[in-house]
Amino acid sequence: MNPGRLLVESCTSIAREARRIAPMAAGIVWGVASVFVLVAISRGFEATQRAQLEAYGDGFLLLRVNKATVNRTDIRGAGFILLDGEDMDDLSAHTPSISAISPKANNWFINGFRGGESARITAVGVRPEYSEICHVPLLPGSRWIDQNDIDQELPVAVIGPNVREQLFPEGEDWHDSQIDLVFSRDGAEDSVVRRVRVIGAIADEELSSDEVYTSHRRVVFLPFTTWERFSPRGFQFFVMRPTSPELKHQALAEARQVLGVRHGFDTEDPGTLVPYFDAIERARQIDAVFGGMEIFFGAVGALILLLGAVGVANVVLMSVAARTFEFGLRRALGCKRRWIFGQVFLEAALVCIVSGLAGFVVGAGGVALMGSVALPEGFAAPRAELGAALLPGVLLLVTSLGAAAWPALRAARMPVVTALHGARL
Repeated sequence: MNPGRLLVESCTSIAREARRIAPMAAGIVWGVASVFVLVAISRGFEATQRAQLEAYGDGFLLLRVNKATVNRTDIRGAGFILLDGEDMDDLSAHTPSISAISPKANNWFINGFRGGESARITAVGVRPEYSEICHVPLLPGSRWIDQNDIDQELPVAVIGPNVREQLFPEGEDWHDSQIDLVFSRDGAEDSVVRRVRVIGAIADEELSSDEVYTSHRRVVFLPFTTWERFSPRGFQFFVMRPTSPELKHQALAEARQVLGVRHGFDTEDPGTLVPYFDAIERARQIDAVFGGMEIFFGAVGALILLLGAVGVANVVLMSVAARTFEFGLRRALGCKRRWIFGQVFLEAALVCIVSGLAGFVVGAGGVALMGSVALPEGFAAPRAELGAALLPGVLLLVTSLGAAAWPALRAARMPVVTALHGARL
């Protein structure tokens, strides 16, 4: 029997045994499609989380100093200390584990105006180093705050995406335009309007608006010295980047030491320097969560492989048992054992390969369907990665063929006389 004839015989046998083989094939299709979709959802969610972190920046911390440990959400509590520029200078000079530092001096939810347009914004005073610490993607034609702006206390501003959309609707040109900001001194009745020139605009790369403290969407960045002149009241927050993620705790200890000496609080109390956003810890959590998901999917894949192998072995064994007389007759007419083995094995291989490919097609269709549905903010569409799903498919094929080898070998080794008497395996 030549290979072509063997292939024809195998296909004919599969067609004849279709009712028996169909449940096994459907199980393989379902298993491969399920793994494909689960991996795609996981990859899409992971990509969303990493993209969101990259939109803010990685490897930095947003901090606030407290005299005593207070609730993180109590931004109006009496526990915080107001910092000034000298604090930042001392930190830069006496903290070798910190590579860059900048104030993030906020005036929350003040009013901004341009002509008849208005917006609720947060005015933020920063130093040029801020763009080295956090991710600040600028639109073409923009420039970031530089040292000359700091030295000259220039009234210039870099605006966030929402501010640009509200003050410059319908794509109006923002380059070198002027906007007015309303600062409150000691209360709403004591307000002052400051006019600034827009020198840059931030591209909107954020996927979620949940992070109020780190989001740039409603922000107007000002040179820190200009902010001090507009709002001479001190600030609460600053950002820093350790020289390496491994030195984060050392950098925090050095910062506590410097600020504790300046402001008279306990330098050994970790609650005196509160992280409001820790990109280093966030990245570690993302790695841990999705590392655990990889283990979970590995366990799911192993279970699918086990069930697939049992199903293949069972179906092939039943098929061989039902065809015992056929194999005995072929042996009696001169068919060699290797051809019996080859036919049974090839039948299982064809069913597994076709079913596996069908599973990939069904899974890809499911991923495409989910990708066409509008998802909530912060969720990216599932990402179909053939490489991530190919390994389970190959392992399923190998395992299934391994399971089919034993019944095929039993059929090939059965004595001719026993087979002609229709004995079971």
